[in-house]
Amino acid sequence: MMKISVKLLATYRDKLPPDAEGSTCIIEVPEGSRVDIVLERFEISNDNTNVILVNGHSPENSQSLKEGDVVCIFSAMAGG
Repeated sequence: MMKISVKLLATYRDKLPPDAEGSTCIIEVPEGSRVDIVLERFEISNDNTNVILVNGHSPENSQSLKEGDVVCIFSAMAGG
């Protein structure tokens, strides 16, 4: 298992757990996980209505997450 930070902005902030600090929480995911696992955990759809960034960049479809990565998700309608 590895720890990553998840930042949920705008309309997704209400999906954060109670122990989140501001708009960010730390979760554990299995080694080699991709962004899909984060989307599933927070019940967020993986479509063009969302902007997803890993460490400030758009991830490749097959990109695996690494320990300490920061995944930021917000609605495309909310802007950034």
